[in-house]
Amino acid sequence: MARPILMPQVGQDLTEGKIVAIHVKLGDKVKKGDIVAEVESEKATFEVEAFETGTVIHLPFKVGDTAIVLEPLMLVGDEGEEVAAAKPVSVETSGAAAAPTQKVQPVIHASGRAGSSPLARRLAGEAGLDISQLSGSGPGGAVVKKDLANLRTSATMITSPTGVRSLQAGTGDPILFIHGFGADLSGWRPFILHLGLNNPIFALDLPAHGANANTAAGNLGALVTAARSSIQASSMQHLHLVGHSVGAAVAATLASSSDLDVCSLTMIAPAGLGPRINGDFVAGFLASQDEAALKVWLGLLVHKPDMLPGALLRATFAARDGTSMVANQKKLAGGLFSGNTQLFSIRADLERFDRPTRLIVGIDDGIIPASHADAVPAHVAINRLPHVGHLPQLEAAALTARLVAETVRSAG
Repeated sequence: MARPILMPQVGQDLTEGKIVAIHVKLGDKVKKGDIVAEVESEKATFEVEAFETGTVIHLPFKVGDTAIVLEPLMLVGDEGEEVAAAKPVSVETSGAAAAPTQKVQPVIHASGRAGSSPLARRLAGEAGLDISQLSGSGPGGAVVKKDLANLRTSATMITSPTGVRSLQAGTGDPILFIHGFGADLSGWRPFILHLGLNNPIFALDLPAHGANANTAAGNLGALVTAARSSIQASSMQHLHLVGHSVGAAVAATLASSSDLDVCSLTMIAPAGLGPRINGDFVAGFLASQDEAALKVWLGLLVHKPDMLPGALLRATFAARDGTSMVANQKKLAGGLFSGNTQLFSIRADLERFDRPTRLIVGIDDGIIPASHADAVPAHVAINRLPHVGHLPQLEAAALTARLVAETVRSAG
């Protein structure tokens, strides 16, 4: 099956990049960690790593082309596989009603007064703007990136926290993914490619993270309130929740409330099941002033530090630039943790939620002890993954995705 290697999102401000080098050709074999291309942004040139192993079967770009963030730069598959036989790769759309796939090459679509580019639609969506009401300066009056940048300059952009974002169009009850402390919604994009589900898939950025880096929150309750507001604003009636770490605690709290109809709950390396946390990691992560220091601390997230993608390191560090992210995450950490102690619990929430629930933990988790899983109620399915740390969705992506899919399907 064809699998994409995506144009990475190195920081929230990066929306597109110029391809300055392609290091592979059709028929070449690549493995995870190989450098397959180089892309130039306004600030720097960065390498593109392969997150998939296989044979290069499609190269839609050439050197000098411009690619939008999270578009497939190439496809890998089995040797001899033809692209025409593969399922088209879906990229980000602006809502659940959008078409399930997009062509890789940027085109102008009729969604503004005279059309708009995919990049402009995404930027407008992030800002909460109705792009159909905007006038553009692009071809034939189409709305383009420059028009959205001008709105930022004129301070007309909405600055309230952004809501849920569509990662995959589909049918059935939606699945909402909630990231953990220090991450953002873009981290789910490689993972959902393993799910094999046709449901619409969404994700959100918690306060102090991602697109909401400049929004402060002081404790778990504030995170839950923000997430609930985003869900209700999206008009989701029934949904499945998947959360990682602190995001799993948010998901569990939401699932136990009476104002949302949650069909199933999957928690990956959740916080809130016991008192202990690696406080040194939290402090070191927040105090890192350069990529070298950050790499040391991020290495604690995985069982084998060499599994940590360089793109993840660069994206995490770049996302801090020009925002209040670190200051707001420090404030949030102060309300979530005290040294090596977690200040909240989701055990009572899990007792109240009686629909399909699954807990996935890495036995070698160096951030939150895997033994905390022993505290969950008897109706919660537990999967303990050997040789996996705090990021099962990265370290054992295929298995973790299969478990998430099983939980979703079990809800009927």
